[in-house]
Amino acid sequence: MSNVPENRANAIMVLSKSEALQGGKFKDFTGELIPIVCESLNAYRASFWLYRKESDEFESIQSFDVDSKEPSISEAIDTTSYSQFSELLKNQLFIYVDSNSDKKEHEEFVVDYLLKNRLRSWAGIQVWNDNRLFGIITVEWISKKDFVSVDQLVLITAASMISQCYDALLRLKEDFLHRNEVSSLKIEEKEKEKLAKKLSDHAYYTSHSIRHPLSTILALIDLIKLNWESRDTYEELLQQLKIETMNLDDAIRVMTAKIELD
Repeated sequence: MSNVPENRANAIMVLSKSEALQGGKFKDFTGELIPIVCESLNAYRASFWLYRKESDEFESIQSFDVDSKEPSISEAIDTTSYSQFSELLKNQLFIYVDSNSDKKEHEEFVVDYLLKNRLRSWAGIQVWNDNRLFGIITVEWISKKDFVSVDQLVLITAASMISQCYDALLRLKEDFLHRNEVSSLKIEEKEKEKLAKKLSDHAYYTSHSIRHPLSTILALIDLIKLNWESRDTYEELLQQLKIETMNLDDAIRVMTAKIELD
């Protein structure tokens, strides 16, 4: 990859070692991630909305803007006021609009939200988990924004990490259940501790060493689809995809060896 994408995405990528991410502390991690998304894209505001499928609505659980300088909880955009726009949020990987948009499905949103709040550009990316829409990351600018592939890479990586953090939270719950099962077994105390440690070690290794290259591979695949016609960008992304695939292969080999040794 060229230096520009690497530099722009680097601040996001360092969060792969975040204790909140690995520990499944979902709100803590989004509190770390959203400000960095905002700063990386030189935006006015960035937010994460959780999608409640049972009520067919979005709920804002984290927001950051350059005025407050503090992560906060704020109200999500009332998508019921923009029915066509709301459908786009649930059906398109990327949504990007600006104050000069002439698309009908964006018209009310541009007039009632962008112009009303003195914004010039807005972008959103879906966050998926376990084959379902999990949420939306949104970014807002008060000036005209040229949305490029580097911005897409930052948002895809951020979306992958949010899904990864939720996976870590679920694995912690599973690990807790495993520990309870272990405590009910009539085995020696040392065997209990040994088995519990193995379960915890394998869960951590999967989260830390396998999920990260896998999330990056999924992000790169989406980005390749979006840049199919740009040969130079396509070749750069393909090379990065090969590197991350090799990293994943190495991680799987190490995990296989650990299981065999145990």
